[in-house]
Amino acid sequence: MLFKFLISLFQRPKHDLIIIDDQFPQPYPFGFRNFEINGILKNIPSSIAFSMFPIKPKEDAWFSHCYGIKKKKFKKNLKNYLMYYPENRKRIHYLPKHLHSVQLCYSYFLAQTYTLLPYLEKNKIPFVFVLYPGGAFGLNNPSSDAMCKRIFSSPYFRGVIVTQHITRNYLLEKKLCPKKLIHYEFGTYIQFFKNEIPNKIYYPQNKNTLDICFVACKYSSQGVDKGYDLFIETAKQLSPKYSFVRFHVVGNFTPNDIDISSINDRITFYGFQNKDFLLKFYSQMDICISPNRLEKLYHGNFDGFPLGADALAFGCTLLTTDELKNNDGFTDNKDIVIIKPEINHILKKCIHLIENIPQMYQIGKQGQIRCFELLDPESRLKNITQFLSQIIKQETIK
Repeated sequence: MLFKFLISLFQRPKHDLIIIDDQFPQPYPFGFRNFEINGILKNIPSSIAFSMFPIKPKEDAWFSHCYGIKKKKFKKNLKNYLMYYPENRKRIHYLPKHLHSVQLCYSYFLAQTYTLLPYLEKNKIPFVFVLYPGGAFGLNNPSSDAMCKRIFSSPYFRGVIVTQHITRNYLLEKKLCPKKLIHYEFGTYIQFFKNEIPNKIYYPQNKNTLDICFVACKYSSQGVDKGYDLFIETAKQLSPKYSFVRFHVVGNFTPNDIDISSINDRITFYGFQNKDFLLKFYSQMDICISPNRLEKLYHGNFDGFPLGADALAFGCTLLTTDELKNNDGFTDNKDIVIIKPEINHILKKCIHLIENIPQMYQIGKQGQIRCFELLDPESRLKNITQFLSQIIKQETIK
């Protein structure tokens, strides 16, 4: 008995599910990963999350930078994060060099999962990941294909979640992954529940300005992949025509990225913002423009559809591109507005909405309804949790 007790002291605890990520926890939590990871921790009590230590990718990758953060930064991030989610104090850790007795690991994006793969295989950890657009995944990109093949051929690979038609079809056509291991979940998370959405503020009844926003992260010079340059040009051309229109930018863009001297008094920059700020912000926005482009970061690169989905949840009319025809349920000019990544087309759509305000708000209202039908965060989180739980159950009975 004493021997068994001593052995138990050194045995590592068994985890049904671990989530490993290079960006979680964030010091000021925001975005879909923060939303989903917190939801999984709540819905699967035996789950825990780890922040990656820096790991370099292997030879198939076209990139060479590490994924993960140093422990000092992790501690700082965690301290701030716990101010928002104190209930997860014992559920988030720094990834150890060795980790055993794990039923399943869950990770995000191709690049991160590929970089993490040697660790998972060394520790014999079965895994599932989400193959979102971006993250080094590219259509007809040889390096991307090689990374996919390496992941899908791993004896510990158990399934992949895809969020776009083009991704699912590509994996099947290229015979990179069998259909039975692909789980399709359209789009992305909106990080707001329906009962959280405040009353909308309307122009001209409740405010003196019509407000147009751009919300994105800058990954390239002038944000050309997200179409930031197109947004600024739109603002420059609309400003002289409509004195009541104002422009807003959320993300890591600054007035120095592109010259805005001609509209300096008409545009506001907010930097990165968390959920609490966005609740008030989006309720005051009328139009959100997301004119993202293909293949601006690397060969085969594309963004997910609909980019700017959070805006839809607030009745804000979303103008977004869909060059790869990934739309799965929205109707153009009824609950969303599909644009080309071309200034004249964007201007035409914006001018029509500004000069037909009742129609603009009608599209926004229908977009809000359709958004919660297609992208409801509670339903999506339930689907993901069930998918993961099913695989955990299969691993348990092996």
